[in-house]
Amino acid sequence: MLLHDIDIAEEIVQEGFARAWASPGTPANPDEFRRWLYRIITNLAHDYFRRQKRMAALVQPASSRLDPVATVEARSVDETLMTALRGLSLGERQAIYLRYFEDQSFRETARIMGRPQVTVRVLVHRALGKLRQRLEPVGQDRGMAM
Repeated sequence: MLLHDIDIAEEIVQEGFARAWASPGTPANPDEFRRWLYRIITNLAHDYFRRQKRMAALVQPASSRLDPVATVEARSVDETLMTALRGLSLGERQAIYLRYFEDQSFRETARIMGRPQVTVRVLVHRALGKLRQRLEPVGQDRGMAM
């Protein structure tokens, strides 16, 4: 959900578990361990995005050729939803993921993200509003009766 690429996400999760296993400070309590692991994975995702930004600044884009496999894969995904999700900030995507995909409470989501609970509530509220606005059917008048 955070990375939009299952392969990279799997690598980051694997690296997170490896770091948790190798760390002498790994919490024994399952709840604390889960929060701690989410924090490691979030930090690794942030590091990945930072590296991507640095690399994008260094590398000039090559001529774009149409890849038939990529074209088919792109069509198989609901592009509207993906565009709406990409429009959210990393924090908003993380809050939505933890709250709705992992079914975490606001309190637990706040602990995992390392933010105050009220901030997480605002993030989720704003993210849902953005998603509703972007996913609203085209041609539908907003709040106007026909």
